[in-house]
Amino acid sequence: MNPAFGRLLERLASLYTTPSERLEVGRTLAQMGDPRPGVGLRADGLPDLVWSEVPDGVFVYQNGETRHLPTFAISQYPITFGQFQAFIDASDGFAQAQWWAGLPRQEKKPGDQTFAFSNHPREGVNWLDAVAFCRWLSARLGFEIRLPTEPEWEKAARGEDGRLYPWGHEYVSGYANVDERSARISAYALESTTAVGVFPASSASPYGVMDMCGNVWEWCLNEFAQPQQTGLEGSGERALRGGAYFFEPSQARTTSRIGASARMRYERYGFRVVRVG
Repeated sequence: MNPAFGRLLERLASLYTTPSERLEVGRTLAQMGDPRPGVGLRADGLPDLVWSEVPDGVFVYQNGETRHLPTFAISQYPITFGQFQAFIDASDGFAQAQWWAGLPRQEKKPGDQTFAFSNHPREGVNWLDAVAFCRWLSARLGFEIRLPTEPEWEKAARGEDGRLYPWGHEYVSGYANVDERSARISAYALESTTAVGVFPASSASPYGVMDMCGNVWEWCLNEFAQPQQTGLEGSGERALRGGAYFFEPSQARTTSRIGASARMRYERYGFRVVRVG
């Protein structure tokens, strides 16, 4: 590995690196060509996804309900700008009608990326964009990829013991890209997304999943008002999880949820994916 990359990764590994420095390091990595697995593209030009396995078992859901989920795998990071761009640029990608079949509409052009760094989460995507991306990538990889349901997202974020943040029951300053200034926790509020995976490894969920607190809200498969509805044909608002850089830590808990129109593109909305089978 290039020694310069090694030094940047060492800065990210240090607990003494501030959130502002993490923002800077992430953008420097993007400019140099971020070498971290799960962030960019494979040699064949497809998104390079790293999967975290969430094992079969029961877990605490929302305010104390016990649920069970079989084993599944979820992407370690949100889908990045560079990874979604591969879908846009592909000759068989975004413009092809087959990926939008059965959805309320086909988007004619992609949304804008506010923070255009290859290793930042892809934002400015709506639920329809995310579903189309999953269909395209499933066809290219030969196995099903889709958005997570809310229970899948929540278990991946909080583990089995009902923790309110991926790392534990209490918020820890500097562990996530959220607005600590408004919450009067510290002076930092980055007012921007950050590269995926740049916060301390100790901020990961019990399954090693990163960025599940803050950075961008993440689309889930199901409807917001009727979470049991996971079909693609519904017209109800879809659920998002995880909070975003502009929100306080209390709004980015593992139980926090909001709903938005499937057609809504916003600079604070992104997504990650699960692997089926």
